[in-house]
Amino acid sequence: MKVFKFFLAIALLLPCVALTLALYHAVATLGLGHGPWLHRPALWLGLGFGCWLAVFSLLGPSVRAYVISHELTHVFWALLMGAKVSGLKAGARGGQVLVSKENWLITLSPYFFPLYAMLVIALYYGLSLLADVRPFAAVFYYLLGFAWSFHLSFTWLALRQNQSDVRRHGWLFSMIVIYGMNLLVLALLIVLLSSRVTLLSLAAQFGHDCLFCWRWLDHTARELPALWRTITRWAN
Repeated sequence: MKVFKFFLAIALLLPCVALTLALYHAVATLGLGHGPWLHRPALWLGLGFGCWLAVFSLLGPSVRAYVISHELTHVFWALLMGAKVSGLKAGARGGQVLVSKENWLITLSPYFFPLYAMLVIALYYGLSLLADVRPFAAVFYYLLGFAWSFHLSFTWLALRQNQSDVRRHGWLFSMIVIYGMNLLVLALLIVLLSSRVTLLSLAAQFGHDCLFCWRWLDHTARELPALWRTITRWAN
């Protein structure tokens, strides 16, 4: 199975590069916004993102908060996949949860699913059903950026510690899936938060970038024999 996942990871490299390019264009479309500074989503997202990085650098990581989110994300995705959950433990020294079945979505979910950011979104849109929360949109964007930064910083730390979740599915497959799924979640957030970027426009840009990457790869492959002959001639 790991051999199959290795080749699948290789096949997913091109779509991941294309999705990266598509998100670059989407973020460029967003810009910093216009009008009053209280109504600039990208600005407040950036402030929240940077604020967590400052807290993280000055005060150190809040391990307990991360472990709780890590294990609860396992629980959420396990229940989503129809698995039974038991033995949930979470603390500053680590945590664990027992599930009746496993797959790569359940195992790798804490590394691509920003639980606290999703809770912020759920709270904001839940409150919007009860009252007009648009005057507090800046607070929402700030908290979303803060929570997203929390997720990325701890994901980076966790992946540097040779996690068993990653080893279980192979390093290359896990890294490609984590990177690609983070991009997908970010793409959905951009579509959700912006009126300037739609799901259709993002999908069209992704298709265009896939075609661009494939043509570049094909051109490079055609040039390799000539490049190899040149290198051999120089070596001799």
